[in-house]
Amino acid sequence: MVREVASLQPRAQGASTLRVALAAGETGWADETQRILARRGGICQRIAIEEAPEAPAGVVGLAPREAIAPAQAAELAPICARSARAGRPVVILAAFPRQLGSRGDAQAASLAFLRAHGAVLCPDPDSWLEALVLLGAFGLPPGPRIAVVAPAGSWISSSAQFLANEAAASGGRFAALLPEAARVGSTDVVLIDRDEMASARERTGTALLVPVVGRAELCEERPVLVGLRAALAAATAAGRLRERLAAGLGPAEPAEADDLQVDRARFERQLGKLSERAGDHESKVLLAAWGMSITRQAVATTPSAATRLAKRAGYPVEIKPWGPDVPSELDGCPVERGLETAADVRRACAAVARATGHPEGTAVIVRETPPAGRELRARVARLGELGLTVILDVVGAPGPIAAPAPLRRIDAEELARHVEASRLGDPQPDRTSLADLLRRASFLVATSERIESLDLCRVIAAARGDGVVVADARLELSD
Repeated sequence: MVREVASLQPRAQGASTLRVALAAGETGWADETQRILARRGGICQRIAIEEAPEAPAGVVGLAPREAIAPAQAAELAPICARSARAGRPVVILAAFPRQLGSRGDAQAASLAFLRAHGAVLCPDPDSWLEALVLLGAFGLPPGPRIAVVAPAGSWISSSAQFLANEAAASGGRFAALLPEAARVGSTDVVLIDRDEMASARERTGTALLVPVVGRAELCEERPVLVGLRAALAAATAAGRLRERLAAGLGPAEPAEADDLQVDRARFERQLGKLSERAGDHESKVLLAAWGMSITRQAVATTPSAATRLAKRAGYPVEIKPWGPDVPSELDGCPVERGLETAADVRRACAAVARATGHPEGTAVIVRETPPAGRELRARVARLGELGLTVILDVVGAPGPIAAPAPLRRIDAEELARHVEASRLGDPQPDRTSLADLLRRASFLVATSERIESLDLCRVIAAARGDGVVVADARLELSD
């Protein structure tokens, strides 16, 4: 962390005010950032990060060389929260190599913890720099809804069309492209061609008007954003901070669980029957009491009972071993799938018994075939100084995604937003139901003294409107 305070950089005569403080232990990036901001009409100051809430700057830029560890995140979080509430958010350049395993979990949880406490996270230097300019010169946007305004044939218009085509090719969406400011309606930020500023200023309502220029241009008289892609990323990240401030910083209060309509009696009754570990079936009974959708299933102690349960569930069914020590499906639990007849069920009962080294006739779980959809894993666990954290692992994603628990609605929606359809053209998963399930799971652990962690090993998010179901789950309990 920086301890020395450098002198202010003079800004160009007649320039608009741009106030930024740079706080970090390295100087190479800071020197170049100061030079760039000076050409945008900026005042730049070096500070120690501990001075962030009292810094005489509109925004604080932090660019750590290495990934932020959980202990550092816990130390920085109160500073980020005070700075955000004071209108001087800390903008963190989070461009670190992706890590795997527990290190990847810690990295994702640390950044999520800072975001939840008011930090603006930017994954690349360009969006980080534009976020500094946006917040330092124009202030915090009223929200993340963005429109792009530019005359046809202009550089901004062509860039917006390219980015829209790029987003459509990957199944995503792009900010609205509007040829005239008069058509701007319910939007929070208008990124506008600099030459259109004068005519548009009176016609954009309450939206924040921000000029954007091409990378080849330089504007030394007043701050502008450079590059449409970076400008969009910066405006989105800053606008989400406004939403977070309105929702509240940090994790949710445990008392908010009262709004979830939980069957407390059923939950406590089932919890009282369990010892240190709950297998899939017992865990799902607890999840169901909290209003989470689970696969319909039952435990059969004989092959004959299994065939009766299969007929009741409706073929095809699936069978797997029952017991608190049976591993999760991710860790190799044998599952017999696509069982169409009673003979299939009997053979499956013998097969899973052999696979686990148990004698024939051992109890099994008979369940309905889960629906098709996007599969993911959600864990709720305590991570050192960061406390209770939700960690989401999505097959095909570059790394885990996290948020402090219990989840605020904004964080649950942020986690669900990262879950996309597996293939281009497939319907998008039901993110609304997924956000609700993640929120309930986080409150289940946060409000129970006996539950140490929850692993929703296999969650299936069906198409939008068709819900989300838990196919495999594990609970760790205190004695």
